[in-house]
Amino acid sequence: MAIRIIAIQTLLCLVSYTLGQQACFDSFVVVPTRTATGATGNADPNCLLRNPPVARRNDYTYFPGIGGYKLHSENLLWNQARITCEKEGGHLAIINSLAERDAVVTVLKAVNPHPVCVMLGFHDLYAAGHHVTIHGQTLARAGFDEWANGQPNKDGSESCGSLHLSGELHDHRCDESRPFVCEHPIH
Repeated sequence: MAIRIIAIQTLLCLVSYTLGQQACFDSFVVVPTRTATGATGNADPNCLLRNPPVARRNDYTYFPGIGGYKLHSENLLWNQARITCEKEGGHLAIINSLAERDAVVTVLKAVNPHPVCVMLGFHDLYAAGHHVTIHGQTLARAGFDEWANGQPNKDGSESCGSLHLSGELHDHRCDESRPFVCEHPIH
C-alpha cells in the first residue's frame, strides 16, 4: 500500500513539475515508523510525511495530548516572532481548544512578571475582519474563537492576533512589538 501511495505521489509530482516547472520532491520525506494498528487496519511500516519529525526541546513546556509551548518575553514584531518560532521547529501558537488555551495561559502565568498579552499565529492581513491562522484556517475551524469584549477591532488598523492573560483573543497592530508564544507539535 505504501509503495502505491509513494508511486502516486511521485507521479503527481512529475506532472506538477512538468506543468508548473517547479520541483516538489523536497517536501516529502519517507520515514520508517512502528507498525500502526487501529481502526484503519493500516499495518504498513512506512509512513509518508510532508515534514520531518520535530525533536522535543528542553526550553518548551509540554502538555500531554495538547502540545509544547514557549513564551518569548522579548518584544518582536509579529512577522519576526513568526520567523523565530519557525527557526525553533515550531510556529506561532494557534489555540485549537479551551484546554489548549488553558495550557498557554499556564505557561504565561509561570513567568513573573507575566505579560498581559502575547502574540499568536493568526491575522486578518488578507481581508479585514476575516481572521485566519498561519495555516489558513478560520479561527472557528481551528477550534477557538473566543474574543474579548470590543474585540476584534473594527476599523481595520489591528490585523495581528494575540491572547490576553484572561484567555480571550485580541487583535493588535502588526507594527507593535510584543512578547509571543511558540508552539511545538504533540509528541
